[in-house]
Amino acid sequence: MQSLKWTEFLQEIGDSKDLDLNEEQLKQIVKFPKQKMTFQQLEHYLSNEFKVHFNQDSNRSKWHEKDKYLFIWCVAKLAEKRNLQFYELHHKGVFAYFEKVLDLPEQFLLEKWMSLLKQTLKQLPWTPEEDQILIQLRQKYPGNKWTIIAKEFTYLTKNLRYQKQIRERYNNVINSKINKKPFSHQEKYALMLYAKKMNKNWSGIAKLMPGRTDNKIKNCYNSIMKKIAKKIHLNELNSQKEKYILKLIKKYHTCDPDELASQIEKVQTNLSSLNESLNTFNEQHLISPILPSFQPIQLIYPFCYFQPNIGFPMQFFQ
Repeated sequence: MQSLKWTEFLQEIGDSKDLDLNEEQLKQIVKFPKQKMTFQQLEHYLSNEFKVHFNQDSNRSKWHEKDKYLFIWCVAKLAEKRNLQFYELHHKGVFAYFEKVLDLPEQFLLEKWMSLLKQTLKQLPWTPEEDQILIQLRQKYPGNKWTIIAKEFTYLTKNLRYQKQIRERYNNVINSKINKKPFSHQEKYALMLYAKKMNKNWSGIAKLMPGRTDNKIKNCYNSIMKKIAKKIHLNELNSQKEKYILKLIKKYHTCDPDELASQIEKVQTNLSSLNESLNTFNEQHLISPILPSFQPIQLIYPFCYFQPNIGFPMQFFQ
C-alpha cells in the first residue's frame, strides 16, 4: 500500500508519470543507471523492496541501481512539473519534500543526489557570501574533512555544490596561504625533479612546495613540458617522451627550453665534429695492407725444420 504522500506526488505530476524520462538530458547531469523500470515496475519495487530495505530496522546504506533509478525518476518528474533547474533543487526544498514521499531523511537523500551528480556539471558562479562561509567551515574543520564541510555548506547556503568543487574552490582560490605569484626558475626546476622522482604525484609534490596547490603544480608542469617539446621538436607528447625530457632536465640541470635546446645542439655539434675527425683519420692512416691469400700451414713430421722469416715451412729429410 502506497503512502498518502506518494499518492499526492503522483497527483501533482499527473500524466507525466507514464512518459519516459529524458535520458539524453539527464545523462549530462547525473550518472544514469543501467537498470531501468516502467512506472508499474517502479511502483512495485517501491512497495515491496525499497521500503523494506530502508525501514527503521535496516542498516542498509548501499545505493543499488534500482534505487538510483527510482530516485532520479522522482526528482526529474518533480523538477519538470515545477519547472526547476537542477542546481535549485535543494534551495527549493525538493529533498525535504521527498523525505516524506520516500520516508528517508532529507540529509540522506541530499548526499545520495550529490553522489549521483557528474563532476563536470556546471554550477552557478561563486558569491562572496559562499566564500566566507567556506572559509569559516574550513577553520572549523581542518584536515581532510571535506565531506562534512560539503554537507554543512549545502545546508547553510542552500546551494548544491559537490565535495570536489568545494575542495578545489578553497584550495585553488580562497585559501590565504596560496602563493599566487609566478613560479620561479628554482621552483620550476625543483618541480620537474619531484615529478620524475614521485611519478607526478601532484598532491604529494604540493606538500613539498608550501603555498603551491596541486592544481597549479600540475598546470605548471604541463606548460613546461609543452614548451620544451616544441623547442626540441618533439610532437604529440606521451609518457615515454615526458620521461626523456625529464632525463634531459636532470642531466643538464635546467628546465628552461632555450637552455636545454642549446645544450642538446652543442652535444650534437660535438658529436658531428668528432665523427668527421674520425673519418678523416681513417682515410689518411687506417688503409688496410694487402695480406697473403693463404694461411701458413704447419706440417708435423719428424726432423722438420722451419726457416725463419718465411711464412711456410721448409722441410729437409735425412
